[in-house]
Order: sequence, then C-alpha cells, then structure tokens
Amino acid sequence: MYSKSSLKVLILAIILLAGLYLQQSGIIDLSREIARAESLAELWWAPVVFIFAMGSLYTIAMPAAFFIWILGVIYHPWPATLMVIAGGALGSIGAYYFTGYLSTAVREKFARTQAFSLLRKNSGFFQLLAMRSLPGFPHVLINFSCGILQIPLAAYIYSTILGFAFKGYIYTTAVHNATHHVHESGNNIVSFQTVWPLLLLVVFSLGGIFIQKKILKNTC
Repeated sequence: MYSKSSLKVLILAIILLAGLYLQQSGIIDLSREIARAESLAELWWAPVVFIFAMGSLYTIAMPAAFFIWILGVIYHPWPATLMVIAGGALGSIGAYYFTGYLSTAVREKFARTQAFSLLRKNSGFFQLLAMRSLPGFPHVLINFSCGILQIPLAAYIYSTILGFAFKGYIYTTAVHNATHHVHESGNNIVSFQTVWPLLLLVVFSLGGIFIQKKILKNTC
C-alpha cells in the first residue's frame, strides 16, 4: 500500500513536470489546451456531470480520484474542492448502501484488505478522518469496508466530507497553480509558483505514509 500511495503522487508530479517541459521546449502549447479545458467551466451543467460521474464510479467500486486532477485544471481551487466533496460524498454514501447487494465472495475479498482490518479494530471518527485525508488509503476500500461493517453513518458522512475537503483542496490547488502559472506566464515557467505545488504533493504524500505506518503499527 505504501508503494501505491507514493506512485500516485509521483505520477501526478511527473505529469505536471512533463507538461512544463513540453511547454518550455515548444513541443506543445499547453496554455492553449488549458484554455480549452477552462471553457468547460462556462457550461452550467458541467459541474453536475462531474459530480454525478465521480459519485457513480465510487459507488460501484471504481477509482475516481482522477476527477480531482481534472477539476483542478478547469476550476479554481475552491469551487473545484466543493465539487470534489459533493462527488466524493455522493459516491461514498452510494457505496455504503450498495454493499448490501454484494455477494458473499465479494464481501470476503474486501474483508482481506488492510483497510477493513483497520476499521474493524478502530472505526472512530478520527480514524476515519485520517484514512480519508491521507494518501495510501483508497476511498473505494474505505467505502465498502465501512458499508460491510455498518460503521455509524453520522461519523462516516462527517469524516468523508472533511476528508475530501482537506485532500481535495490540497490537490486541486497544486494542480491549478502549477498549470495556470504556465497558462498565464507562457514560457517563463521555472519559478517558485510552479515548483511549490509539486513539493507540497511530495511532502503531503510522505507525511501520509509516515502516519499510515504509525496507524498500522498501533493496530497490529
């Protein structure tokens, strides 16, 4: 699980750095692509589609975190974060109830995961919030483990909203600032404004891995 959490952040950082390099070298016009993506923000129905799509994927145990990257490019961090919260909460609640229709074999598969073992030992609000907020704990596993274990719904919903708010704001801010500095400044892209979002993601990931190890050690 640690390697996967590190890999996700490295992939995001590589994508951003690759875009910056291609823009600097003149191979692509990233500012034009960003302008095209931003045009979606003018469509009133786009947020509804993004929220519903994100929620639907989480409901059926499919990864949907890539929407955070997309929303970070299209929208400013605050509206993007609100959409991340709405889509994440919708999908989490949907998955919670969808577990009632799972077969025994599928339930047993989720029961063998680390997320399930952690939540079976400690399903308090702060445990849920830590798992939601930090890298390394896939939301799909949290959603379905909580549904199978029938974690109290109030703590589940509140921790979900706060967790997606915290993680969503960090990621959308990092993506938005890095990509839109390129869009606004053209080829002059090597600056603190383009580097600090990537450093933030790395620090956030490493901190999450450290705390995750502590949680696993304390619950073993």
